[in-house]
Amino acid sequence: MVKTEIIKHHLDFMEFACFLLTLDKRLLRKPISEGKWSSVEIIGHLAAWDEFVLRDRIPYFFRRNAFPAGPDVVIFNEQAALTAREIEVIFVIDAFLNGRIQLVEWLREIPRELWFAEIKINQSTLTLSSYFKGLMEHDLHHMGQIKRIIKC
Repeated sequence: MVKTEIIKHHLDFMEFACFLLTLDKRLLRKPISEGKWSSVEIIGHLAAWDEFVLRDRIPYFFRRNAFPAGPDVVIFNEQAALTAREIEVIFVIDAFLNGRIQLVEWLREIPRELWFAEIKINQSTLTLSSYFKGLMEHDLHHMGQIKRIIKC
């Protein structure tokens, strides 16, 4: 996957997040289904993971230092959802947008030759391309969930 596709995905998702701000906040707080998160909790979860990538992954991609251990996913996700439940929708979406802006800026600076260079994250060997493609697929899964609940 080429870098421009990943950047376009992030820009499109940012535009979608801005669209969410035009909707009734009650709809954004409604769970996507029984026992599941709301749209705003999903966005808060994505914002938290973006922050993790910016803080605990990107600075280590091309260094010989070991990557910091990843968080306990269940606890991390629950904390992100709890935070999103407790603050105003606009602040959740703003945090998401700020993180995505930083990701896009970083992606734009990556030289083409590094995009397909192998990186090792703990026991996994992959490329930046495949790493960010995986994150994009995660985003698209959640975007589909949100679109179903808001009916767009």
